Amino acid sequence: SSAGGSHCFPDLRVGVFKEIVPMGIDPKIVSYKETGIHLSPQEFHREVEQYLSQASQGQSDTILLDCRNFYESKIGHFQGCLAPDIRKFSYFPSYVDENLELFKNKRVLMYCTGGIRCERGSAYLRSKAVCREVYQLKGGIHKYLEEFPDGFYRGKLFVFDDRYAICSNEDVISACRYCGTLWDQYKLCSSQHCRQLVLTCPSCRNKGLTACCAACQEKELQVTSRASGQTLKEECECTQRRPRVPIEDVLRRTLDAGK
Repeated sequence: SSAGGSHCFPDLRVGVFKEIVPMGIDPKIVSYKETGIHLSPQEFHREVEQYLSQASQGQSDTILLDCRNFYESKIGHFQGCLAPDIRKFSYFPSYVDENLELFKNKRVLMYCTGGIRCERGSAYLRSKAVCREVYQLKGGIHKYLEEFPDGFYRGKLFVFDDRYAICSNEDVISACRYCGTLWDQYKLCSSQHCRQLVLTCPSCRNKGLTACCAACQEKELQVTSRASGQTLKEECECTQRRPRVPIEDVLRRTLDAGK
């Protein structure tokens, strides 16, 4: 449970789709029936505990994979995880394709918010036939936190409604985009041309720093002063700086179990 009300859920829409969360691969090509092995929260907890113990000694053959978007893992994730810097789940297949060497002969423990994306993501990873084993957290982080509110997941859990995040512990693992102070409460970028989420603390917001980047901050100022009919180019530094498919450096994957 979390603070909230009807204002957090303004719309109700019912539809029929091939994919609940689009991965961009037809289910007939990569079937949801070919998923990884489902682990209960208790089983997943034990696996993560063992993984962190081995990783701290540089002996782990396992990857703890967060298959969510970067802005989700930024405010909360499992300790020692690999969190791809991707903006959309539809980029996940390309991320896997570009980083196959990273997953070769590895045991993969995969997780997402509620287990839905793992149903598709684990099937795609298995279809590449490079991993030794692929497991996924049944019910996702949501179910894990019900069983282990003070477990190995630290920070907030991002949700796709107007709450933006719910919490089970008091850890704050992200920072204000402008001053660097610990902060994990998202707001929408104040530029009407942008829908990016931004972490700005109350102090910086009071100073007028409410956009996701310098380009949007400048654009917001121009919108109120530009002549009628003048248009602005749609661009955002945040999007320009973020590659569509980041390639992980295997040599950087020395994990510190204490972080």
